[in-house]
Amino acid sequence: MPGRHTVLAALLAVLTVALLAFTDPDVGLTWDEPAYMAAAESYVSWFALLFNRPATALRPAAIEQYWQINHEHPPLDKIWSGVVWLAARPLASDLTAHRLGNMILAGGTVAMLYLLVAGEAGQVAGLAAAGALLTMPRFFFHAHLSALDVPGAGGVLATLAAFWWTRDRRDVRADLWVGLAWGLAMGLKVNAIVAPIVLLLWTLLTRRRRYLFRRLAVMGALGGVIFVLSWPWLYDQFLPRLVEYVLFITVDHWEIGQYCLGRCYMPPPWYFGSMIVFAVAPLALSLAGIVGTAWSLRMRTARPFGVLLGLGVVIQLALPAIGGSMVYDNERLFMPVFPCIAALAGLGLAQLWHWAAEQVHRFIPRRGGVRRLASAIPTLFVAAPFVPHLVAATGLYPHLLSYYAASVGGLRGATRLGFETTYWCETYAAALPYLNAHAQPGATVWVEPWSHDVLLYYQAHGQLDPRLRISRLPEAPSFFLDAGLETADVTLDQADFVVLQYRQTRFEVYEIPAYLRGREPVYRLSRDGVPLLDIYAG
Repeated sequence: MPGRHTVLAALLAVLTVALLAFTDPDVGLTWDEPAYMAAAESYVSWFALLFNRPATALRPAAIEQYWQINHEHPPLDKIWSGVVWLAARPLASDLTAHRLGNMILAGGTVAMLYLLVAGEAGQVAGLAAAGALLTMPRFFFHAHLSALDVPGAGGVLATLAAFWWTRDRRDVRADLWVGLAWGLAMGLKVNAIVAPIVLLLWTLLTRRRRYLFRRLAVMGALGGVIFVLSWPWLYDQFLPRLVEYVLFITVDHWEIGQYCLGRCYMPPPWYFGSMIVFAVAPLALSLAGIVGTAWSLRMRTARPFGVLLGLGVVIQLALPAIGGSMVYDNERLFMPVFPCIAALAGLGLAQLWHWAAEQVHRFIPRRGGVRRLASAIPTLFVAAPFVPHLVAATGLYPHLLSYYAASVGGLRGATRLGFETTYWCETYAAALPYLNAHAQPGATVWVEPWSHDVLLYYQAHGQLDPRLRISRLPEAPSFFLDAGLETADVTLDQADFVVLQYRQTRFEVYEIPAYLRGREPVYRLSRDGVPLLDIYAG
């Protein structure tokens, strides 16, 4: 019979998936999703070919045809999403069906976090950690998407958890479990490369056991094999394509700058990761995480667990800073940090609960209705830190990529400090009603270059008038040109309508300040008095 923690974890997973699915129609399509969705459909088509004609599927021409799409990233999440999409598309919209696989992974991540923390610090800490992760507005937003960031975070957490749960086992089977977890994590996203570093440092700092060093060696070897086997793109021309991938994630990545503190950087400054995580992690949860870190380091029995979580935060923020990585798109590439922060917050909030329970026991009479009423006080103490960021998120919803913590003064304060207002085109969904009502057939609509597929997707799925011509650079690929949609190579000044998201990273690149001079928008989406998206008529 499943234990109490297992039952609660399963319930958390189900509730998380249900909440994400219920709110999904409110969350606009984001920049990267069309590429991942097209890849998911192509990959599962290859598996259908493999099942029916395996010899044909394994030929270089077939691998080139089906696996070329989005080959710059590992495939495992897209394979999983494609399988779930096939099963869900008769029951849900195309976008929700494509996203559902990742919602399930997000539910599993929340459940795993609960099991990890509750197993070490009790049910209150586990529930607080799970609640902390799910209510982080930026994490909650990303948990909806057909993108790699939350699955990558779940893969890192799974690797750390597998190692932690087997730390006292000396058998080779435990080595294989950890290697399997890391191999699958690497197949989800390259962020998982940080896990062996975290685990090696933890072993050196807390437990220098020979079998643990063996485990790390087996983990690296087996994980590498699983990573390669999960990626048919590598089957043909293995070495050149592997080298191409390594170069892409190191020195050959596309150059995409980052706006922060009032200016655009390329690459971002070394401290950007720590700064953006501090700016978007809810302040009360960050403070609770500091309390949890201090408590775990002070308690001898809890210290190894606290060190593991602390390394999970520090190393994942430090590596890009040391390596001068081309980090961009705000917090999303640091998504694996958030489960570790949530776990530490759970430890801190549990200490708050225990302190409040002691005060109730000390000062409230043991008998009578007063004691029964007072028994709710510790729960209220734990719930109170969630109120500020939930209230703020409710006011911004569904545009949670514009959430900033009280540590930087919320969205208004972040705007004054020079943080990016939004990004990733999720606000484009708000432009659809205006364009459908006011743009004449054949009108041209300018959007930020290379983001055209967001509006083309809406056209292909009946949410935007297909007769409108979305701006697209001639060299920019699209996944929807075969849908009979017409695009236009137009500049800001030539377009009939300009849809402008307040992603300041690209303002100077496309001379947007000069275009805006003397113009007033015909439509504006704003929150807290800060514009997120404008539409201008040419």
